[in-house]
Amino acid sequence: MAVFAEERRIVTVLFADMAGSTALGEKLDPEEMRRLLTRYYSIAREAVEQHGGTVEKFIGDAVMAVFGLPTAHGDDPDRAVAAALTMRDRIREDARLAGRLVIRFGVSTGEVVASRDQSAGDFLITGDATNVAARLQQAAEPWAILVSDRTVRAAVNFEFGEELEVAAKGKSAPVAAREALGPRKAKAQRRVRLPLVGRENDLAQLQLVARRAVNDKRPSMVSVIAPAGTGKTRLVEEFLDWLPTLAPDAAVATAQCLPYGQQLTYWPMRQVLFTLTGTTEDTPPGQVRDAIWIWLRRIGVEDPDRDARLLAATIGEAGTEGVDKDLLFAAWRAALEATARHNPLVIVFEDLHWSSESLLDLAEFVMQPRGDAAVLMIVLARPELLDRRPNWGGGRLNHLALALEPLGSRAIGELVRHLLDTDEPDVINLVAERSEGNPFYAGELVRSYLEHGSLERLPDTVQATVLARLDLLPPDERRVIQLGSVFGRAFRASGVAALEGGEARHVQQLCEDLADRDLIRPAEGDRYSFRHILIQEVAYGTLPRLERARLHADAARWGEAVGEGREVALAEILAFHYREAAVLYSALEPGGQETLRNREQAAKWLLKAADVAAAAGATPEAVRHIRASFDFVDPAMRPRLHERTRGLPPGPGPVRGSGGACRRSAPCPRGHLDGRDALGGLGR
Repeated sequence: MAVFAEERRIVTVLFADMAGSTALGEKLDPEEMRRLLTRYYSIAREAVEQHGGTVEKFIGDAVMAVFGLPTAHGDDPDRAVAAALTMRDRIREDARLAGRLVIRFGVSTGEVVASRDQSAGDFLITGDATNVAARLQQAAEPWAILVSDRTVRAAVNFEFGEELEVAAKGKSAPVAAREALGPRKAKAQRRVRLPLVGRENDLAQLQLVARRAVNDKRPSMVSVIAPAGTGKTRLVEEFLDWLPTLAPDAAVATAQCLPYGQQLTYWPMRQVLFTLTGTTEDTPPGQVRDAIWIWLRRIGVEDPDRDARLLAATIGEAGTEGVDKDLLFAAWRAALEATARHNPLVIVFEDLHWSSESLLDLAEFVMQPRGDAAVLMIVLARPELLDRRPNWGGGRLNHLALALEPLGSRAIGELVRHLLDTDEPDVINLVAERSEGNPFYAGELVRSYLEHGSLERLPDTVQATVLARLDLLPPDERRVIQLGSVFGRAFRASGVAALEGGEARHVQQLCEDLADRDLIRPAEGDRYSFRHILIQEVAYGTLPRLERARLHADAARWGEAVGEGREVALAEILAFHYREAAVLYSALEPGGQETLRNREQAAKWLLKAADVAAAAGATPEAVRHIRASFDFVDPAMRPRLHERTRGLPPGPGPVRGSGGACRRSAPCPRGHLDGRDALGGLGR
């Protein structure tokens, strides 16, 4: 373990002191008094340590304990209140202490400066939280536990009494506090989703289109276009929660595009196939192909043998034998139409602005189904999609475009009131002004306020707000979120563990803690996804460039290990990782062994990725991969590679020699793998 120097920390301090100890000492023999205090100290230490705290010192007949030092847990205010209640109950019930000792408690949360006393091995803390806890304890009635306002707001598992104003010695203003009454009768639910505010009209339009699609069997498409953080995903979550009331048997499949999606071809369609065939990322390739054929035969497509091979080629599960692009597109449309004739079908294309050109072509093609089919296509994208395809959805009678505008002050105020469970005009007005109608930013500002307890310290940008939250994480949790960001929007605990040589079970527990903080969300198995792409980008931006290089290379090697037998399907993913590592190593350690090793691997996998793209009829992406390999192959090979691209259509744009690697300190939206849709979905 590292030796801690002085550092600032957010902690919760618990003070417990005996009431009437002077009078008791006059009545008892010193030896008897010592035995009582020894028993009292023992119970106090056990109660504190049982809840993950540290007894910092015994001062006469007072106990001072700290929660969040040396290790923070995320729920330290809850732990401190629980420890106080446990201590109180055990002292009251103890045969030797009951009726003889009376204890008062004070609990406060705040920022302190901590330094380790090397001689004693203890943390010495200085800060207002310590003073407030001591003053609350002095003001408490016998057996009462007075808790500061900041602790009350953070301790979600307990009931508290009415607010009191405590005139604390040395404080310029009264201290707001409440008495801890006990655990909540109904345990607070974890990961509670915020209500949808300010988007009711948008939801109503989406529901209307869905009713027409399902009841009239009218194929429809809705494009939700808005900047990051404005609530696209939240809107669709609310819609999908409502959908069973309209169509209980509806099938829902999501095609999640990746931040570096233009370097991939049809990868997002993998999850659509897995959902509709009942397979997963862990299903062996042969079984995936069989499941596709069984599904196509069951829904009644005209030629299941041919179409199964075409769909398998889309996701790299059919080898590198080439297929006709027009036939491949037609196979996808026929399969989705046939599915929708059996049950209503909703396909969600998420973050489509990141997709490859070939995937955009496929999406536009399948979003024009023929005949009667209860199918609804929902596209979520940032405005960049319209830069690439200005006529997206134009001229189609079955298309609805929703442009989400910033939320108004009233809606932001409602969101803030829900998060705070109170009405604080200063906070509401400041958050509404600073968030500029962005609900994600507003939510992060409120969480930052709850953690810092100060309006003056609220960050000025959404990235700074997210970074402030990450900085408050315990070191182990912060490291997990950094490593997860290398994989992208989603990741696997086993993959994170592999990057650091840790134990997957321990990493998964840390992931559960991060999910409780609403930074990531659990999926099936050991898979997790970032609650918002901005959290991923900020976490990735904290990694030094040399460490990024190492982690991308390690992620690629882990992908090769767990993806044995699926090299064709994973070629584009592995090519991306090795390419990022090679570019970064080349800039930082030119001529080094790791640089040479990763350049060789990048060239190898980029050429394999080109084969996979060409086999799926995606010639622009095949050309892109071949051109990207020019930076890493022996110059003597380049004429042959140029010959290989001759006659193929050019890619959608020039390929940067940098490979799109993040070469700056700020977060970059490229260069991160998505777990369920990329290496995060690997492993057997």
